[in-house]
This record gives sequence, C-alpha cells and structure tokens, in this order.
Amino acid sequence: MDRQFAAELNERLFTHFVAGAWRAPLSDRHLPVTGPDGAPLGRIVCAGPSDIARACGGVAAQLRAAAEAADPAVLWQALRDEGALLAALRAGEGVEEMLRAPEPVDLPGKGPLVLLTAAAVPVDRIAGLLIAGARRGMIWKPAPAAATSAHLMMRILGPRAGGRLAMVQGDHATGALLAGRGGLVWAGQGPAPADLPAPLLSLSARPRARR
Repeated sequence: MDRQFAAELNERLFTHFVAGAWRAPLSDRHLPVTGPDGAPLGRIVCAGPSDIARACGGVAAQLRAAAEAADPAVLWQALRDEGALLAALRAGEGVEEMLRAPEPVDLPGKGPLVLLTAAAVPVDRIAGLLIAGARRGMIWKPAPAAATSAHLMMRILGPRAGGRLAMVQGDHATGALLAGRGGLVWAGQGPAPADLPAPLLSLSARPRARR
C-alpha cells in the first residue's frame, strides 16, 4: 500500500464527498474501522440527517444544472490507473481481488439514486454502478468494513463526475436514513433488510464467473 496514503488514512476516512469536494461531516457519531486482523485503520463519522440532506441536495443541484455527464471511458481509465492501490486496500479489508473491468449495469428509475453496498461486493460491480451513477446522479454509502477502498474509489471518480456522485460513510442506521431519499440500489449478500424501502435494483455480492 502507498505509505503516504496509509499514513493519512485516519484523516481521509473522517471526510465525506459531497457537492464535488471532500468535506467535514456535520454529524459527530464516530465508528471505528478495523482490518480483518482487528488492527485499527481509523474512524468514520456516520452521516446524520444534515449530512444526507447536503449530499442529496448537491447531486440534485448538478442534475438540474444539466451539465454534460462524465465520459465513462475516462472514469474507468482513472480507476484502472490506481488498480494496484485499490487491490492493496481490498486485501487490507480481507478480500483478495483485482480490478478487471467495470460490470455494465442498466440503472432503473430517475436520479439521484441511493447505492448501498456490502463489504463483500466485488470492486468491478461497484465500479460499474458508480460509473453508471455518474450519469444519473448517485449517493453511495459503502459498508464500514470497506471504508478504505470506498474512499479511494470516490477519490478517483468523485472529482471527475461533475458533482453527480457523492459518498457518505456510516452504518446501517445511516443507510436506513439515506435509503428514503431516492431510488434504492442494493448490492449485498442476500436481499435488502426488511426495514429498507424495496430496491429498484438488487445485485449480489457473489463475484461474476471468470471466462
């Protein structure tokens, strides 16, 4: 793993990506993040109602502005350029995988959409969802156990998405708050929890078959 990135990880995990920039959260509910060996990686701040309103408002404003959406090929190339670091972060989260190519996805409904992902969801699948979301508008809440790789993916894609992507960190309570703010896209192990709205799209955490 890049030593500077690792050294700054605690500070990086503290922030949310909203309105086209990394910003300090408005909530003060902290949650420790650890690796599979129990070693502390840092803390995330679980987004509260004000954080979620700010993230959703920022994405919606960019959609109303009708600015040109980012080129998917540019977003994919930017991710691929950081593939080695992303693989190292996923290994630190207990998942051995390499970024191969974003899985194509046809997003339903109208944006902005809400994306909730479990820690085991392959990065190829998440990449496909985020790249598609950069055209439609999307607010992402990753699982706390995947907070480090999620931060890197948003650091790469967020500034290139013209304000159409946002990311807040948090736990299930954060996800439940966020899920009511837009069409839900769920990617996880099994169906979405019963206390969430019915997803417009559900995807599994199982890796796709290799060819």
